[in-house]
Amino acid sequence: MGRDVRPWLIRIGPALAMRSSLSPVCFPPHATRALRQPSGGFVKFIAVFAVGLALVGVLPFAPAQAQNQHSFVSSVGNDANNCTLAAPCRHLQAALTATISGGEIAILDTAGYNGGTTVTITQAVSIVNPGGFEAAIAPPSGGTGIVINVGTNDAVSLRGLSIDGAGVGATGIQFNSGASLTIENCIVRHMNGDGINFFSTTATSALTISNSLMADNGSNGVLLEPTGSATAVFNRVEANNNALYGIFVDGVSSAGTNTINVTVSESVAAGNGQAGFNSQTGSGNAPTNFTIFHSVAANNGIGVAAGGSGATLRLANSTVTGSTAFGWGAFSSGVVYSYGDNYIDGNAGNSGSLTPIAKQ
Repeated sequence: MGRDVRPWLIRIGPALAMRSSLSPVCFPPHATRALRQPSGGFVKFIAVFAVGLALVGVLPFAPAQAQNQHSFVSSVGNDANNCTLAAPCRHLQAALTATISGGEIAILDTAGYNGGTTVTITQAVSIVNPGGFEAAIAPPSGGTGIVINVGTNDAVSLRGLSIDGAGVGATGIQFNSGASLTIENCIVRHMNGDGINFFSTTATSALTISNSLMADNGSNGVLLEPTGSATAVFNRVEANNNALYGIFVDGVSSAGTNTINVTVSESVAAGNGQAGFNSQTGSGNAPTNFTIFHSVAANNGIGVAAGGSGATLRLANSTVTGSTAFGWGAFSSGVVYSYGDNYIDGNAGNSGSLTPIAKQ
C-alpha cells in the first residue's frame, strides 16, 4: 500500500537430481558360462565392463528434459508440455521453469497468463508479447502480479503485458533485486496499492520504462525507492489518476553515499492526488536528482515537487498546469530548478522558490 505523505507536503484530499538410480547389475548368459570356464574372451569382457562402471561414476547424467533458450506460452498450451513452439505451455510460471537464464518467453495469443497466482521471476529473462493481442496478468487478491528476485548481474525485460488489479491486487510489478528491469508497451492499473515498486536491494541497479501506462492505482503509479544507487529513465510514459503520486522518487531508504538519478522525457503525469512528479529524500540519505524534459504535469494536487535536503528536480521545456494546490513545490530544503523555457500557468499557486538554471 502507499506511504503517508511527509509532514511537509499538504495532503490533497484522502488518498485512496536427479536421482539416478542405478539398476542392479546383471551379467548376460554367456558371461555366466565364462565364469565357470575362464577364457581370454571372458577376461576382455570383464575389462570392458569395469571401464563402463568407472565411467558411470564420472560422466554427468543428461537431465530428463533440457531447458529452452526460447520458450512459448499459449491459450491452448499445457503446463505439462516442454514449452516449445510446437508444444507451448499455458502459464508463465511453467515457462520460466523450462527456460534457461538469459532466455526468452514469447506469448502467442490473447489470454490470461498467470493462472491467478503471482509470477515469480528468479533468473535473467525476457517475456515478450510481440503485439496484436492482449497478454493479461491478474494479480491475486492482496497480492502482486509479478515479483522479480534475480541475481546481481541479471537483467529482466517485460514487453506487451496488461496487468490489471481489478481493485483487489496490491501491486502490479515489484522489483526486489537484480541489475536492471526494462518495461516496454505495458499497462499497469487498478491496483489498490502501487502500480510499480522498484525496491531494489542491489548495490547499483537500473529501471527503464517506455511506451507504458500506470493509471488508476490506489497509491502511486511508480514508486522508486531502492536501498542502493539507481538510475531510471522514463520515455513516453503516462502516470495518470493515481491516488498519491504519478512518479515518486524516494531516497529515504538509501544511504547518503549512494545516488538516485532519474530522467523523464515525452511523458505525462495527470490527475494524481498528491503530485505528478516528486523527488524526495532527507539529510543523510541518498540525494535524488529528477530531471523532466518535454513533459506535462496537469491537474494534479501539485505539479512538480522536491522535498528534503538533497532532493532536486530540474524542469526543462515542460508544462505544469491545472494544479489544485501548487504548480511547483520546493519543501524543506528541496530545490526545483527551471531552465527558463517552461510553461507554468493555471495553477492554484506555488510553494517555495523556482530556482533558475542556465542553459549551457
